[in-house]
Amino acid sequence: MIMKKVLFTAALFFTACAVSAQESVVKEAKSAKSDPAKAATILEPALVDPSTANDPETWKLAGDLQKSIYDDENMKLYLPGGQADTTKLYNSLAKMFEYYIKCDEVEQAKVKSGELKKPKLRKKLAKSLATVRPQLTNAGTDAFNKGNYADALKYFGLFVETPQNPMFEEVAEVKNDTLVPLIANYAVMAANSLNDNNSVIKYAPLGKNHKEEGWRSLMCLADAYSKGETPDSTKWMETIKEGAEKFPSQNYFVGNLMDYYIQKGKIDEALTQINSLLAKDPSSTYFTYVKAVLLYEKKDYDGTIAACNDIIAKNGELVAEANAKIGDCYFFPGQVVEEENSKISMDDPKYAEGEAKVKELFAKAQPYYEKARELQPDNKQLWGQYLLRIYWKLNKAEYDALEKELGY
Repeated sequence: MIMKKVLFTAALFFTACAVSAQESVVKEAKSAKSDPAKAATILEPALVDPSTANDPETWKLAGDLQKSIYDDENMKLYLPGGQADTTKLYNSLAKMFEYYIKCDEVEQAKVKSGELKKPKLRKKLAKSLATVRPQLTNAGTDAFNKGNYADALKYFGLFVETPQNPMFEEVAEVKNDTLVPLIANYAVMAANSLNDNNSVIKYAPLGKNHKEEGWRSLMCLADAYSKGETPDSTKWMETIKEGAEKFPSQNYFVGNLMDYYIQKGKIDEALTQINSLLAKDPSSTYFTYVKAVLLYEKKDYDGTIAACNDIIAKNGELVAEANAKIGDCYFFPGQVVEEENSKISMDDPKYAEGEAKVKELFAKAQPYYEKARELQPDNKQLWGQYLLRIYWKLNKAEYDALEKELGY
């Protein structure tokens, strides 16, 4: 019994010593405030020890020290010939947010438990952070441009998250900040560069609401849903559809949507979607081309040719592709006839009829592939193999030259 009492007394003694030691650390840090970087290092043990970490004043002191470091470096930006250490500047900025927000959390917990009647520090700290918050965008941009996407995500994320923090409920310029959707897009792009799908999913719902740049968030979000350990095809499709609806000029969404419909054999559903988009933007060459491709998939060659001729008449984008697609409308049906003809004896009168039909269709396709070649000579996938086959069939002298050009 005496031994237990001695051990218990010793435990109390060591606990008291530990508390006293951490309180001493806080006092030492306060006395070293004239050198905030040194004081911040001294204070570090107090931030992890429960005896001091549960005191809001510890976190306020930590934030104050980072604010002093930040202010010292920031001042250099405005002095003639001043050379600020931007890495130090931005690191202290992020830590200031971290420590002041933690201070508020600890203080609010004490209010909730009844240990404090009301918070004393929130308004002052919120005001301090609101003043420096715009600098987070500079910090994020600087990191992003250097390829330091982890830091960029940190700074952009802090900027985006602060309006949702209850600490800023009464700070109108933060609570109602209209820049949040734009900066959220940058956070999403940084997260996407890191393959951090969770952060993409976290910030994209805010970023997608930006009228001009929101497509970036939706594109990254679709990418996040399509990869990883557990791809979510349902959410991927929802995101692609939302992107096509909100940002029809971004070919990524419409292209992926149409590819999906074609792969699933849902051509009519795809045509309904593209016709809806064309109704909103009849001048879109891209939508018209997509419609031509869909009609081609249905073997509606007349409709395909009409859509492609509309593109050619506008003489803008995708003219080479439109010419090649018209060529397809003759070339591939010609191949079908040729394949069927290969099953017939050459002595059969129908064989000669078939050969004549193949040559007729290939001859119709030829000028369109040649036009595509003229417009995009380097895009050999668009016309190369088809023209080569046509020249072979029609006994054109161009066959040898094209074969050499294609490297066969």
